[in-house]
Amino acid sequence: MTGSLRRRLVLSLCGGMVTAWLATAYFTYFDTRSLIDEVTDEHLQQSAEVMLGFLDRLPPDALSTDLMGELQPGQRLSYRILSPTSRPHTSADFNPSAGEWRAGFNDIIDKGEGWRVYGASNNAGTRVEVAVRQDVRASFAARVAAHILHPVWIAAPLLAVLIWGLVRWGLGPLERLTAGVKQRSPADLSPLSPQSVPTEVLPLVGALNNLFARIAVARERDRRFAADAAHELRTPLAAIRAHAQVASHAKDAAESHQAISDVLIGADRGTRIVEQLLALARVDHDALGKGAQPIDMAELARETIALMAPRAVARSIDLALEVEPGLDATVRGNADLLAAMLRNLVDNALRYIPEGAWVTVRLARGEGALLLRVEDSGPGIPSELRARVLHRFFRASGSTTPGSGLGLSIVAAIVESHHGSFTLAGRADGSGLIADVSLPLWKGRSVNGQNSPDQNP
Repeated sequence: MTGSLRRRLVLSLCGGMVTAWLATAYFTYFDTRSLIDEVTDEHLQQSAEVMLGFLDRLPPDALSTDLMGELQPGQRLSYRILSPTSRPHTSADFNPSAGEWRAGFNDIIDKGEGWRVYGASNNAGTRVEVAVRQDVRASFAARVAAHILHPVWIAAPLLAVLIWGLVRWGLGPLERLTAGVKQRSPADLSPLSPQSVPTEVLPLVGALNNLFARIAVARERDRRFAADAAHELRTPLAAIRAHAQVASHAKDAAESHQAISDVLIGADRGTRIVEQLLALARVDHDALGKGAQPIDMAELARETIALMAPRAVARSIDLALEVEPGLDATVRGNADLLAAMLRNLVDNALRYIPEGAWVTVRLARGEGALLLRVEDSGPGIPSELRARVLHRFFRASGSTTPGSGLGLSIVAAIVESHHGSFTLAGRADGSGLIADVSLPLWKGRSVNGQNSPDQNP
């Protein structure tokens, strides 16, 4: 939870403004302190020279503290006069107890106070020291810095109000966009208008419009799916009801047994349709990333062949698996969906070929992909119908084999979700059907811990 964007902007801008003002005052204080030090040193030097000039014109016996107090009335400078003909004269607040006189600028400590001192002398041997307390210089610099901060107490609230108003105005288009989305009904999936939307919000509007478009497609797909499923289930349910009525009015055991057998056949067909509908719905709604993992398609094919073998044996069909030697058949995907794809391909072949025919599942390496081929010797599919049989619930007219028309559409949907390709073709002699599935090889460690030639170490 990040909180209010308006509050974050206002606090950030006001905080930045105050921080900048304080930083300005901080650096101004030191700049001012340096400038005051220069001016004070120059003033000390000039005062010492003026004092020496005044002492040169003054008779030695006229030297007095009061006279020196009149020299600089109202000044904060202190002094000390060392004359060879009289005792030392000092101001009341400056009387260094130790230390000899030194020419030029010096920093001394007198009675716990820091002083800036300038010493000068004349040819008569008179020496003077003019001093100012360090805290006087520092306080003056602090007053200048504080003076700079005075406008903050007035300007800061005004600027805060101005910033709040500008932020509110700037976020106005976003609030209007939010209000527009809130007022929409669940059925309204029309795109949002990008007009009057700030440039920074355009990517969000584009993402929302793409989401609305995907939701609209999904809703339309679900609507068609529900309608097609209801239509397809109506036939086996009606047949089950009719056979059940026949069984309830049967005149002998043979007729009742036949009717019950027909009910079971209808129930099996309805069960298969429901299972295929659920599988197709799962492909439509599940993303590849859910349960995606490295899958050994060779092992998955062996399991599928073993599962389908009893049906093939019952109809004298030769069901075989051929794997290219040394092939690393590892792909990245959903194990349940890929197993359903294989089962539907083999089931479709077994369902439509005559007894005594053959079905071969082959795994080979393609160009950067795994090639899965299911080939049979059955009647095949006419070339003009091969694209249509991939549509849901499509069945060729005249077909007598029970089915729902969902098997190949499930295969196509699963292959598409795994970023592969699926094609149907006839054999060279014009008979049978070849179903080719191409899946990208997994770029990583194979399931047995070895790297394939096309995988990253």
